[in-house]
Amino acid sequence: MSIFKKLLNFYINSSIHVALAVFCLVQITVISNNLHRINYFSTNVFFGTIVGYNFLKYFDVLRRKNFDKKKCFSIIVVTCFALFGFLISFFCLNFNIQKCMLISGLFVFIYPFLRKYGWLKLFLVSFVVTFITVYIPFRTEKWLLINYDISLIQRFIIVISLLIPFEILDSKIDSISMNTLPQKFGIAKTKSLGYFLLIFYLLLDFCKFNFQNYFLYIDIFVISVISVSIYFSDVKRNKYYTSFWVESIPVLWWVSLLIFC
Repeated sequence: MSIFKKLLNFYINSSIHVALAVFCLVQITVISNNLHRINYFSTNVFFGTIVGYNFLKYFDVLRRKNFDKKKCFSIIVVTCFALFGFLISFFCLNFNIQKCMLISGLFVFIYPFLRKYGWLKLFLVSFVVTFITVYIPFRTEKWLLINYDISLIQRFIIVISLLIPFEILDSKIDSISMNTLPQKFGIAKTKSLGYFLLIFYLLLDFCKFNFQNYFLYIDIFVISVISVSIYFSDVKRNKYYTSFWVESIPVLWWVSLLIFC
């Protein structure tokens, strides 16, 4: 295995990439809605995502004590450093934000016990990501316009759309009893749901107050990219398709906002 591939696998397996994606979703909310930045919050979300996501991924492995210590050592080291970074940034947040982060952490801890309900895990993950990346950033605002409610709905449905390629890929290994969307309705209908949600997302843009055209153009671009990722999703794709390329879409979205806004 080449050094580059080893580094890429480590980058993905240690949850650094997904943490970057969630970090970008926070930044997208702040930029798109011209919100006040919460000091240390984005950093806290980044480190917290690494800790939480590694807990979810390796919970069963650690519980059964069925793991290779050499292979897991680097993951454990990264998680420990992330936990240290999370705690430092957490104590720099104000009390209200700390309470919100603890609530989101509670959902992370109960997730492994709800994972067997495949249809529920999709909505639970979308809810938690929406809570962290939209609800909390808006907590600093004194006046919440209609943009707040619309942003909540939009983020919830965009995360569901981003998770559909994962649901399709995992349907080949998920237990039939989980009743995930692809298992329950089929891959074609699951993709159609994703397209419908993306169209609905775009329509909600026109309901926002004082919405700028350049945000609309960027949203159209991002929705197009997500639509393509859903279209080419199937059970034969390798893990890099979802775990790297699909998870890179929020990064692309954030960079687009930095460049054009």
